[in-house]
Amino acid sequence: PRNDLSICADRKMIQQVIINLMSNALEALAGQQDGKVELAAYAENGHTCISVSDNGPGIDPEHADKIFIPFFTTKKKGSGIGLSLARQIMRAHKGSIRYRTDAKKGTAFVLEF
Repeated sequence: PRNDLSICADRKMIQQVIINLMSNALEALAGQQDGKVELAAYAENGHTCISVSDNGPGIDPEHADKIFIPFFTTKKKGSGIGLSLARQIMRAHKGSIRYRTDAKKGTAFVLEF
């Protein structure tokens, strides 16, 4: 493992993105006995990446193409701005946010700088 990972970013903005992703992951695990959320940082193709993953039920394929749309939510108390804002923040940092999801393995969001 590398110990020399770094990013040039607004600390508060990136913290907010990570908090939002972790909060979403925890909500996805509600009621699940063996729920696990993992935060990791690594280098990939010359970029520094931060991932937040869970072993929840995954994102419903019916919703997959809408999750970054402002005000789209599947939550009773959700505003639908979290992932949309996360994407805007990553774009402002010349980075990106992507995800992969699997009903059997859970979901991982990756911030790439």
